[in-house]
Amino acid sequence: MKDRFGTFLVETSDWIMRLVKTNFTWWIHILMGGIVFGFFPATLALFATVRRWTRGDFDFPVWSSFHHCYRKHFWKVNGLGMIYLLVGIFIFIDILLANKVPGVLAVIVYFFLSFLFLIYLLSFTYFFSVYVHFQLPFKEYLKQPFIIMLISFKQNVLILIGITLIGYFIYQMPGLIPFLSGVLPAYWIMNILMKQFNKLAVADS
Repeated sequence: MKDRFGTFLVETSDWIMRLVKTNFTWWIHILMGGIVFGFFPATLALFATVRRWTRGDFDFPVWSSFHHCYRKHFWKVNGLGMIYLLVGIFIFIDILLANKVPGVLAVIVYFFLSFLFLIYLLSFTYFFSVYVHFQLPFKEYLKQPFIIMLISFKQNVLILIGITLIGYFIYQMPGLIPFLSGVLPAYWIMNILMKQFNKLAVADS
């Protein structure tokens, strides 16, 4: 019994250190890119890291692996990320404008745009996972996350539940933001989507 408890403590400590170290690495790389240009490549490298964990690979140097992915995909993922960002800003501005216009038609447009924005956000949560798992042409990284999201109802629900719970957990303890704010959602999303990606790979074979 003591041996099992001791093993549990060791494994828990390893996971905590792994999560915290990776999250700090993520923050540092965001800052290295001046925040605006650092967010997308740093988050991509974060998803590449947690993807290796979902495959049972834990014995690799986090910093060097993270930094290599960050530098290798810096410009490409920033280009894709800026396109996603502009689309999101465009939809959000349309929602604000529709909210200020009176009339039944404006209300219908408002709810339609709000639903479209939710679809956009869900599609964006798939983007980094698709990027690190599949090798695709540039434009396919804009299309495939949306397509996979549309056929993944169960995964969408699990992602929303997980992100909501993690967000609430961190909101209640904001001191955890530097330690777990990026790595926990990324690991949750990647864990769920890896199962879906494996099903899609079997279906294509």
